[in-house]
Amino acid sequence: MEDNILISKLIPPEPAIHYMRRAKVMKKLARSHHTKLTILHGGAGFGKSSALAQFLADQSNAFSWYQVTEDDDDVLPFLRHLFYSVRKVYPSFGETMIGWDQLSMFPKVEELNKLFTMFVNEFCKMREPFFVILDDYYLVDHIFHIHYIMEKLILHLPPNVHLIISSRTYPSWGCIRNLRLNHQLVECVEEDFVFSAEEIQVFFEDYFQHYITKEQVAKILRTTEGWAIAILFLATQSIDLEKSIDKLQNLSSNDFFTYLSYEVFEGLNDFEQDAIMKFSIFETFSYELIEVFYGEVFEEQLKILVNKHVFIQPLSGYTEFRYHVLFQQFLELKLMEQDLDTYHSLHLKATKYFTQQRNPVKAVHHAMKTKNEDLIASTLAYFANQFIEEGKFDWFIERIRELSASTMANHFQLYYYEGESQRYRAQYEKAKKAYEKCIICAKECLSYDYLLRAKAGIAHIYLDTIQPSLAETYLQEALELVEQAKLEEDYLQFIQKQYAENLVNLGKPYEAEKWVSDVGLSSRVVRQGNLDARILLRQGKLQEARSLLENRLDSYSLISDTYRETDVLYSFILILLGDYVTALESANKSILKKENEHAQYILAVAYLRKGHTLLVLNPADIGEAEQYYEKTIEIMDSMDVKRAKAESYMGLAIVKSRQQQLEQALFNIKLGLKETEKVHDHWVSALLYVALSIVYVEHAHYLEAKEAIKSAESKFKNSKDYFGLTIVSFWRAYIAYMQNDEVEFTSNFELCMATIVEKKYDFFVRDQHIFGPQHNLVWWQMMHHWNTLKKSAVKTKHFYKLIEIDADIPVPAHMYTIQLFGAITLYRDGEVIVEKEWQREKAKELFIYLYLNRTRFVSKEEIINVLWPKATEETMTRDFKVAYNALLKVLEPNRLPRIESAYVVRKQSMYKLITQQCMKSDLYFFRQFISLGMQQKNPNLSNEWLLRGIRIYTGDFIADKKQSEWLQDIREELKYIYMEGIERLAQNYVRLKEFSKTVYWAEHLLKQDNTWEEGYRLIMYGYFQLQNRTQAVRWFEKCEQVLKDELNIEPMETTIQMYEMILK
Repeated sequence: MEDNILISKLIPPEPAIHYMRRAKVMKKLARSHHTKLTILHGGAGFGKSSALAQFLADQSNAFSWYQVTEDDDDVLPFLRHLFYSVRKVYPSFGETMIGWDQLSMFPKVEELNKLFTMFVNEFCKMREPFFVILDDYYLVDHIFHIHYIMEKLILHLPPNVHLIISSRTYPSWGCIRNLRLNHQLVECVEEDFVFSAEEIQVFFEDYFQHYITKEQVAKILRTTEGWAIAILFLATQSIDLEKSIDKLQNLSSNDFFTYLSYEVFEGLNDFEQDAIMKFSIFETFSYELIEVFYGEVFEEQLKILVNKHVFIQPLSGYTEFRYHVLFQQFLELKLMEQDLDTYHSLHLKATKYFTQQRNPVKAVHHAMKTKNEDLIASTLAYFANQFIEEGKFDWFIERIRELSASTMANHFQLYYYEGESQRYRAQYEKAKKAYEKCIICAKECLSYDYLLRAKAGIAHIYLDTIQPSLAETYLQEALELVEQAKLEEDYLQFIQKQYAENLVNLGKPYEAEKWVSDVGLSSRVVRQGNLDARILLRQGKLQEARSLLENRLDSYSLISDTYRETDVLYSFILILLGDYVTALESANKSILKKENEHAQYILAVAYLRKGHTLLVLNPADIGEAEQYYEKTIEIMDSMDVKRAKAESYMGLAIVKSRQQQLEQALFNIKLGLKETEKVHDHWVSALLYVALSIVYVEHAHYLEAKEAIKSAESKFKNSKDYFGLTIVSFWRAYIAYMQNDEVEFTSNFELCMATIVEKKYDFFVRDQHIFGPQHNLVWWQMMHHWNTLKKSAVKTKHFYKLIEIDADIPVPAHMYTIQLFGAITLYRDGEVIVEKEWQREKAKELFIYLYLNRTRFVSKEEIINVLWPKATEETMTRDFKVAYNALLKVLEPNRLPRIESAYVVRKQSMYKLITQQCMKSDLYFFRQFISLGMQQKNPNLSNEWLLRGIRIYTGDFIADKKQSEWLQDIREELKYIYMEGIERLAQNYVRLKEFSKTVYWAEHLLKQDNTWEEGYRLIMYGYFQLQNRTQAVRWFEKCEQVLKDELNIEPMETTIQMYEMILK
């Protein structure tokens, strides 16, 4: 068992000698064998733990016990104690859970989900009934991560494993309502533990042989209100019961217990009083601890007191004990009143003892009881690294703040650890001030070790916030102190790794790689913060970087570390590789709303990466990308982290350019460059210059674009980033192509193609790319132009395959965007084609028919039979020719006579519309988004895709051609897909417990088809969960009536079952 597990917490209490089985409580607890969850809820002294101890002793099933304490208010210590409480009973439990507790400092939902899955899978291996007991759970119920995992555990435990919670506050799990409805919950509330008059009499007479009158019973009940611990106390007062009852009257609950404690204490002799006061300095104590601390005489005295003392609670085996919490407080105050020096000296001794035992929480607890600030400070400093590793930042900072300025000056290393804690919380200004105080004190004391550490700490702030020029000075100063500080090897390698990372941030990945090799950094060190992947990324070695990170996505050994965090870094690499769907999934994994500031940084970077993906995935609605860029900037502003906004400004610039807001686009680039140039991050500056060139190109400002791309080129050359240089050569070639500069075009396009082949950058041509052209038609046009100039198609053959184009067909001159939902609208290079350009309505229909059959050649005969079904052959032939010529005129308004069409390929009397790389429609995006939403298992991510698809469906498919029968089948098919999407959306909101949205979308579904029965079920269930049974019943009645009127059928069995559940 691990050193940081307090075994006494895992020892169940023995049944109390005088515990009276309460029929009502025991009857309820007996039902625990058949339910997932049992909750014992009530205040202190009502006998919850005693009832549990007796119940467990009475039954034969195996059980684990975990006594939760205030020290467990973090997910890792809590889960470790839970894990070992079960393993104590089942030694094989968790044998396959290797490394399960290597959580990041800020666990992601994916980590928590994997953890609860591991626990559930281990519980599923149990074949016999098993109880998991958590006593005093209220002490951790407010911790989000614990709350989340416990709720998941409850929902997925196998039928033979039963969880029992004892708590002073009622747990706030959202699943409790459903458990109650499904008879999977047992609740023992405070009223169940209250003694009745009959029980009081039985308790006195049968357990203490103390016969009392009915009047005394009534008086006890009226005075104690059935409070178990008060009744137990009175039962032990065999002499002058009336006097004891009278003293209890008119006391508050706190005064009540103080009086009880005083009466018990005064009933002991002097040595017994001395012993129980000395025992009270410990939260739990054992015979062994008392013997080590006080000697054999006190150990023997403990054995005597255990047998007769009502407020000493034995744990399992009668080897570990604790006082009732209120009695422990009473004794501690009593000891302080009698001999404060002894009280402090005992806690000093305890501090030293638990320090030797490597128990940091208990050591600090006892140190604080001494009120000796030097002792507290030295104990905090001794265990500081452990507290930081366990993520107890807030607790640690609070303890430091309780110390005086003079104490902090004497123990100035605490300033360094405060800086570390604040930095992990992303409180960078506070962290810097703490480091600076440490530097001042360390210089005065000539403490080179902490002088170096504090300087490295400030450098780490600038690394976290991507300000490499500021970090560089502090890192160099830290490295100069290495010999004087005499660092251990691990910390030296850490500083050297930081220096390498800063070189990467300066846009010098090649130098960083050389530094790593020269100083001999181990692969384990270079892996930290994904430094190795970032070096590869900034040199254009994208596939290698991707491979590294793919092996780490499920690893919990990496601490979440701002922009270096694996998911967001992986997402960026996927964006550069053109894999936007996977990049979006990775970004979404990082979008977690946590209550600490550090997670906010990761959240902001994840929003940024999400914006990049949507800029390409959803070009028809770039406002969505804009929204995420602005969210990133908003979060970064709230954290006062300026540099990290540069990438957002880059994305916003491209958005504004495509919204035809050139000035705003240029302004955003200027803001981004201001941040990157200030801190000398040349690599991100290069990306911003690429974006600037794209903006100028999109507005036909080619001279300015050329200057911008040259600036990007010089910076990419410094970092030896071959992918960046490939982007540069492409844009230089394109600008030359637009300026008719054949020499410049030829040299740059040939260089671009050569690098793509050599470095395997096929994705840059094959896939839409954030740093590439808006449409891949540009590649086609440039390759055709290169072939014309060079009179050779050998080098471009590979590229034609990438964009799936036949090199022999003519090159389209225009990019078309087609809107098919609602009234059909066609856009040529972003400009709408007005109605009069079509000349013939049949030309529009011909286009639609060819587009819907774009994957094949369609015969003339087939076309005319569909579009002119009732006309004569002569009329059909004539009208077809007119419509065909009108269509070609629309698609190619500048085509010369007798020049073959680039959009409609003709083979004798067969026709095929060319759409690859030159046409995109809302139909394509609708099918893609709904399909991705239906495939996605995560309800939040599924809903994102579904809503994108649903927003595209602005009306029936080609709604202005309702009379065209040949469109009816596909129109109905698409409407069905649309409705399936809405249905899944509403179902997902059920899973997310957002029942108002479930009702909204289910009603929207029924507006499309009032016989869609799942819509009624969703509305009924939604209203039921919203505690509006009246509406739920009304919707069932409406369902019943509609199905009868429209289809003459009864509701399905599942609908009826839901209705019956609602009525119950």
